[in-house]
Amino acid sequence: MKLHNFIVYFGTGIILVAFFVAIAFMKKEKPAYFKYVFGFITFGLLVSANSIMYFSHANIEILNYFERWLLLFQFIAISFFYLNLLKGSSFSKITKQIVYTAIILQIILITFSALFKIPKYVKIVSNFFIIIYSVIYYRDLLKTKANVILIKSSAFWIVTGMFFSFSVSFPIYALNPFINTYPEYQNLRLQIFSVSNIALIVMYLFIIKSYLCLKHPQNY
Repeated sequence: MKLHNFIVYFGTGIILVAFFVAIAFMKKEKPAYFKYVFGFITFGLLVSANSIMYFSHANIEILNYFERWLLLFQFIAISFFYLNLLKGSSFSKITKQIVYTAIILQIILITFSALFKIPKYVKIVSNFFIIIYSVIYYRDLLKTKANVILIKSSAFWIVTGMFFSFSVSFPIYALNPFINTYPEYQNLRLQIFSVSNIALIVMYLFIIKSYLCLKHPQNY
């Protein structure tokens, strides 16, 4: 089995574990932003299942179409996570402006990408905005929550996982348009994207850790 395929299957398994952990904590009292995290995990599982379908040589065009919209819904879910997380902070207003701008821009890009069969480079934009969201959170954390015990903070683990994963993926997706112009580098392309998928696996492990933090009194 190729390394790329193995990582996709393994990553799907990790997302599935995260999904069941989220289900296990469904009835436990927790911050409101976890409903968006659950949405993010659910759409992530669907995206991963869609990726596995590529291995069966199904209709690639249809799979690409579904992937675009699943990624959009996942991006909306995580955007509202950050919006809820930063509600009431001094960065609340600017976060709201950035979130709604990002969602509208992403909807426009996805629509044009689907209608005109433009390659799915729109991931670059969503990755960029999630990095921006994370930087705002860290700035707010340093400014107003100096006493937070980070190792016990659910929000910190989620945001750190997001920041790490999408910071790794951003330059990889930025290179995608150039790599795709050279078919002879297809194997290299898959190996590079394996790095992005490994970063995603780390992110979901951090999300699992965030749920486990709910066992402690401090879980914001």
